[in-house]
Amino acid sequence: MRDPGLQPERTALAWQRTGLSAAVVAVLLVRSGIVHGSALEIAAGACAAVVVALSALAARDVPAARLRLGLTTLAVVACGLCTAASLVVQS
Repeated sequence: MRDPGLQPERTALAWQRTGLSAAVVAVLLVRSGIVHGSALEIAAGACAAVVVALSALAARDVPAARLRLGLTTLAVVACGLCTAASLVVQS
């Protein structure tokens, strides 16, 4: 019997931290988008919400890790691009 040690627990905790920080970012972006009437900020908040959902799946060790990691990366990049575009449009 193989002892995996604490690595799976550390990985799950890291995904939980990622999800928590993405949730804070999502709430702040959506709030800012509503206050300023910016669809790009709301879209960025939606992308961050996708990261929250994917992080929750990862923390629970749902299979398809490679696909989940790729989707998480794509959602983070989309969130950043929407935020950057919003900043360019506002200035």
